[in-house]
Amino acid sequence: MLNKVGEEYRKSKLFFVIKAFLSVITLYFAVRVMVMSISALLNFTPLANNMNLLLFGMLFSLGLSNLVKVIEMLIYKEKEYFTLLIVSTIFILVVPVFIFLI
Repeated sequence: MLNKVGEEYRKSKLFFVIKAFLSVITLYFAVRVMVMSISALLNFTPLANNMNLLLFGMLFSLGLSNLVKVIEMLIYKEKEYFTLLIVSTIFILVVPVFIFLI
């Protein structure tokens, strides 16, 4: 696992830092969503109004992380799983738009 992280870092420091930053943001939003959901379930209270904003932030940062990976694959001409990554990135970036509009 550490060898793979080191390989990604040596390959491109800029992409590594951007992906790491977006992953940390995604994890932050995911933990906040889980804490708020568990709290609402245990206390039998409705969810807070900012839950949609947290879900939007989580999915948008996850989509941006995938977009960075797509750009990296374009630059380094990697073809493995490229189409699947593009489709999943589009899906992940479209879902927050619908969440935001609700």
